[in-house]
Amino acid sequence: PIPGQPIHFVIKFYAGHYVIGCQPFERNSNHNNFTFPCGEIWICEKVQEVADFLYDLKVLIQLAKTLDTNSFRRADIMNTLFEVHKVLIYSPEEVTREEWLLSLKAAREKMLPALIKKNGDSAPTAVLTGHSHMDTAWLWPVSETIRKNARTLSNQMNLMEQYPEYRYLQSSALHSYMIEKNYPSIFEQMKKLIAEKRYEPNGGVWVECDCNIASGESLVRQFLWGQRYTKEKFDYLADCFWLPDTFGYSAAIPQIMKGFGIRYFLTTKLAWNDTNRFPYDTFIWEGIDKSQVLAHFFVMDTWVDPKSLLERINGINYNNGLKCKQACNERLVAFGYGDGGGGPTFEMIETARRLSDLEGCPKTRYQSVSDFMQHIEETYTNLPRYKGELYLELHRGTLTGKQQIKKNNRRSEIALHNLELLETIQSVQEGKVASDKNYRHLWEILLKNQFHDILPGTCISLAHDCSIKETNGLLEEASEIEKRYLHSEIQEEEFYSVLNTLGFSYKAIVEIDTNKKLIDPKGILKTQKITDMEGNTVLKVSGLELKPFAHTSIHLKESTDTDSSPFHYENNQLITPFAKVTFNQDGHIASFIDRRNGRELCEGIPFGSFASFEDVPAGWDGWDVDADSMKRLQVEKNRLLSREVVSDGEVEFRIRSHYKVCNHSTIIQDLIFYADSPLVEYDTKLLWRDKHQFLKAMFGTSICAQYAVHEIQFGNMKRPTTRNNSIEQAMFEVCCHKYMDLSEPSYGIAFLNDCKYGISVEDGTVGISLAKGGTRPDERGDMGDYRFRYGILPHMTGFQAQEVILPAYQFNYKPIVTQHSKRSSEPLLSINRGNLIIETIKPCEDAQKAFIARIYEAEGTYTKGELQTGFACSKIEYCDMMENPLSDYDGELIFQPFEIKNLKFTYDFNPT
Repeated sequence: PIPGQPIHFVIKFYAGHYVIGCQPFERNSNHNNFTFPCGEIWICEKVQEVADFLYDLKVLIQLAKTLDTNSFRRADIMNTLFEVHKVLIYSPEEVTREEWLLSLKAAREKMLPALIKKNGDSAPTAVLTGHSHMDTAWLWPVSETIRKNARTLSNQMNLMEQYPEYRYLQSSALHSYMIEKNYPSIFEQMKKLIAEKRYEPNGGVWVECDCNIASGESLVRQFLWGQRYTKEKFDYLADCFWLPDTFGYSAAIPQIMKGFGIRYFLTTKLAWNDTNRFPYDTFIWEGIDKSQVLAHFFVMDTWVDPKSLLERINGINYNNGLKCKQACNERLVAFGYGDGGGGPTFEMIETARRLSDLEGCPKTRYQSVSDFMQHIEETYTNLPRYKGELYLELHRGTLTGKQQIKKNNRRSEIALHNLELLETIQSVQEGKVASDKNYRHLWEILLKNQFHDILPGTCISLAHDCSIKETNGLLEEASEIEKRYLHSEIQEEEFYSVLNTLGFSYKAIVEIDTNKKLIDPKGILKTQKITDMEGNTVLKVSGLELKPFAHTSIHLKESTDTDSSPFHYENNQLITPFAKVTFNQDGHIASFIDRRNGRELCEGIPFGSFASFEDVPAGWDGWDVDADSMKRLQVEKNRLLSREVVSDGEVEFRIRSHYKVCNHSTIIQDLIFYADSPLVEYDTKLLWRDKHQFLKAMFGTSICAQYAVHEIQFGNMKRPTTRNNSIEQAMFEVCCHKYMDLSEPSYGIAFLNDCKYGISVEDGTVGISLAKGGTRPDERGDMGDYRFRYGILPHMTGFQAQEVILPAYQFNYKPIVTQHSKRSSEPLLSINRGNLIIETIKPCEDAQKAFIARIYEAEGTYTKGELQTGFACSKIEYCDMMENPLSDYDGELIFQPFEIKNLKFTYDFNPT
């Protein structure tokens, strides 16, 4: 309490005893503290008195340091500390142990009046639960997390034995699974404490997953796996989505949460915003479909002491107190060490014991997170409402970094979608039970690798390499399983079967792996043999009408006919059936005139230009891309090395170019124009050799639109293209999935991709983010060779499913081609409205002669549709996302904007 008068003793907890070390003390000059001596060590018989003195003193000193210097409460505490100073012996080595302990007792008596003073009724409240935020991987690989979990939980269970009031929350079901498989004795103790309601396995999901990049179906599976595991092992269903550290929160989340009976959302991350302060701490969060959940921004990785609570709740000396004090005066404090585990210590719990109702400090109480959120819901009835995504104004580079991880994620999601469809089709056709046993382990790999540091690419190199190895293995095994589903003894040369893995009809461009020149003997289909940049020769077939979720058989015969071409290329100008295109000296599109209406689409930066800037963010090198860096985009830094026409036929026209980009990287790119589609595709191979560089593909368009439509999970978000205020300025880099659309009411351009997630749109200029060069925590940066595709699709209407959303699905979900004689089938399932997307066909979780179809409305408009089935169906019923029945299907398929519906189809019959 008095400057220059430190308390000369050290307390440690060792072998079940508090050990007081003294006589003499050795000063450690490097760390400005005292260490244990080589001389006498006392085992104190009255250890609790010593500990109580220390914790009481800490509480009063922190209040004195933190409270307003003009407050009467602080003045009273200062007087108390001065009285303590009068009786406290500062040099215990100069007196007997009994004399020193008596001085501590006298000091506690002086402190008691200040420690028993209570708050008034209006004091805010900190609701306490122990917690350790545990990254499934970050600065360590997943294998180390298994051990971190064991150490952390063992320690927490020990504390629960010592402190009856203490309770603990664990969020990730995967972490419980790790304990179950590796430490069964700890797992049994977990089950006991969960049954006693002292250990709370809340959180809702399998891992604390990324919520920007993971697909809608992946998010559903995170909840499905998390809820089913805790129900099976602990007879517990979460009511909270616990996601403190993810880098932004999709506006599709509230509806998905409610599909699993989860009503509460908790996070901390938006306190990290770099530009604007989010206005609320406790509020109603409304998603794109109007689903509402109760959201609360809690505090994590903290102590329970006066300083921490006053800063985090009142806001004293800190800018992170409760912001909307009129709405709610309570805040959840999940105290304890986190990120790498650890959790609360006994010192934290001891300090918390003194703060239940102490004047000048927020009131405290232990409560489960579930009970706390129910209390908020019942008590505070006039909470503010926030509609839309919870956009994190930070870590925007995580949408782009470690691009192979992101590409493997997209490919894995599609591969598992296809396996589930194949299993369902085969089961329905054979009248057998549909089961995921062939590939369920692949889902486990994918869900784990969607953790919020793995998928964004913000781990050490060892963890990144492990993720890529696992998802590469997933893709290889999925390919083998797919072949087994499609294997047939009947194979006939020149006959092929094409499976449409999408739930709508369309005219496809199909690739057949053959060196032969084949043609359609009926003259309906167009064919063209092409060789890609890797030297692979395939036959492209266009004009094939594919039925939803069905096989279509085609017959082709060998021919020596010369290809005809609808394209005309001369003097750096190309005329296609859809456009008149002029290239500049760098091979980029300087003019693009849509021949259907004569409109010039280029304005400003030529289409497809590469632009880069130095990527050295102010902080968080592997996470961030800064707004001021984006202002330094340089197009002239990149140059054309070579260019040639490599294919010109009745299906496509292809120009291959070689570019130098940034300082040391190169790009080989095929620019493809199609005879039957206005799509312009960029098939790209990036040989990335740069660190601390950021690369974009730029498109300066003439489109005049105040908002751009970006695909998110199960729908889309309209985001401003303007920079009118600080909120818009902060959204200079955002997330999109398969498409982003820039449209006027009757015309627009869709931007499609097969694995890119970061994009910028300002006025009519679009930048697709291709590569990021951060080197922390992965010191290698993102060095490597990468293959990806993106494209532009001009359309003659405003934003519509038929013109944008369905082509984006086609761009990603390629038909599956097998050599087979006359295999064809009727559509398994279809809907007569293009904006009603059948996202998933899957076996039921509990193996049955039934399957689940997950359908959503994709445009954001009320829609009635008609359902058609291609099999004998004995029963159709609506269910929730846990696959619990809700009601029978009555023949009407009615969707509210962006609504997700889950239907269960029973086919319990044997094939004739």
